[in-house]
Amino acid sequence: MTETTPSSNSPFIVGVSGHRDLDDSDLPRLRAAVGAFFHALRAELPDTELRLLTGVAEGADLLVAETARSLGVRVEAVLPMPLARYAADFDGDSLARLRALLNHVDVDCIELVDPAEPEAGYGNLMHALLRRSSLLLALWDGESSLLPVGTADTVLRYLDVRSGGPVEDLPLAFIDAEDAPEAPDRLVYWIPTPRRGAPLADQSLLPCYLSGVGDHTLERRAAMPAGFRARLHELNAYNLEHETLRDLGQLGVHDSLLTSLPGDIELRGRSRLEHIDQQYAKADALAVYFQRRSDRLFVLFGVMTLAMGLAYLIYEKLTESRLMLFAYLAVLLASLGLYYVLEGRRWFAKHLAYRALAETMRAKFYLRLAGADHRVDAREILALSGTDRFHGFGWLGFVLNSVERVGVRAQPSYDPASLQSRCVEDAWIESQHGYFTRKVARLEASTGRTKILRNVLFIVIIGAILTLFVFGEALLHIDAGWGIPAKNIVTFMMGFFAVLLGAWELHQNKMATRELLWQYRNQLTHFTRARNHLARIADAERRSEILGDLGKDSMMESYLWTIHRYHREHEPPSTGGG
Repeated sequence: MTETTPSSNSPFIVGVSGHRDLDDSDLPRLRAAVGAFFHALRAELPDTELRLLTGVAEGADLLVAETARSLGVRVEAVLPMPLARYAADFDGDSLARLRALLNHVDVDCIELVDPAEPEAGYGNLMHALLRRSSLLLALWDGESSLLPVGTADTVLRYLDVRSGGPVEDLPLAFIDAEDAPEAPDRLVYWIPTPRRGAPLADQSLLPCYLSGVGDHTLERRAAMPAGFRARLHELNAYNLEHETLRDLGQLGVHDSLLTSLPGDIELRGRSRLEHIDQQYAKADALAVYFQRRSDRLFVLFGVMTLAMGLAYLIYEKLTESRLMLFAYLAVLLASLGLYYVLEGRRWFAKHLAYRALAETMRAKFYLRLAGADHRVDAREILALSGTDRFHGFGWLGFVLNSVERVGVRAQPSYDPASLQSRCVEDAWIESQHGYFTRKVARLEASTGRTKILRNVLFIVIIGAILTLFVFGEALLHIDAGWGIPAKNIVTFMMGFFAVLLGAWELHQNKMATRELLWQYRNQLTHFTRARNHLARIADAERRSEILGDLGKDSMMESYLWTIHRYHREHEPPSTGGG
């Protein structure tokens, strides 16, 4: 395994949509409002990279991109068509500004596949904004419009108040949001923006946050919802935690999915694959780090439970020394103290969140490698499972957004004859099939040994009970040493084995071995089914569908396991989510 040290943050992606025909006299106000927005967002995410996703169209897009760049925000410029063709939409001054922006070292330019019709290119751009943006910035007049893939259409579709059907120019209703603990899944930061020659209907409108609450109905909030702010803080804590532990050398060697591929393979979209691999390595390293700590904590509490039981049995059956009472009290207080001190560190919950993210990134990596990731919306699966409603899990969607592909058809589709596609089947399907086969066999063997041990302990306890039943009176008069009757020794051993069995069951319950075996068996079933289907199907489209279905099943299985494990230690999530 080659050592890799991912250096990139898990960025927060801000999409932008706005009018082209801005009023020149309003430009200073708009630049100031955009600058204030980025300053406020950076205050919430001091350790997280901000990125702007924009089509850099003339007008609002270009204004926001220039303002963001001046503030040190990295810009991802997604051109809906090749620049030579896109330039026809710009006048001389705007085209010069566009070229200057695209030449900046901190601006990444992505040209989508040249569409047959310009509308298709803008549709692909809107799709990228809808799928990748964690927050949408809109310079919009607040009016509905029949123009497809325009600003109004983008805002309304992003907020899920307009379906994917034909565009309808229905009047919009704006209502003030009620105080609620639940954070909207999608937010738009709206800067009311008049179009050239058409002033706003309400000149008193101030920038605010919008969320969708029904058909053509939008809620306004003067401030960012508390739940959404909490998710931002969790994302920032994730980035800071990784940076801190990495710099301290506590994360060890990072795993890498790229190392599972042949070294001489030429990868399509290598930079995007590297980004997903970095996100996987980061989440996996943190998951391993916190799993070790939570496992040690579970072992420690099991030992303390056994120690308390022994102290009580020794006091009750062997000696009435007050030292045993002090020992019992000391272990009890130490257990309570450790629990309250370590509870706030959330080691176990972090392990679950980071493992869920790492396994999602694993599936995303191989789906992207196969050109089949457009078939799987990881954010949708996460929301469907309800995992993002748990405390400390809502930020996962931000990271998933940052690795979404830019264009639906930006890369060639799945080709089963290509070396890259064969690598997917070898490095993902065959590797995971072998991994889960070994894990299932190992856990089944361990479960079998545990059952045998439990049965032996039960037999010993029953034997002690029968001995007491038959020879109890006689044992009472036999001195086992130090003035202790043999009957007390037998009852002590009977209690000791019962306590040992209870402590072991507690540890097994904490480790959730049964749930882990259940998950591994289900994962093995998914990979076995995909493996068998791919061995018998030659059609490229059908094989791509099989990979997409496998990705969905694998992700959902990870989320379901997370849910079961989370409920072992925590209350079910409240309606507030995130």
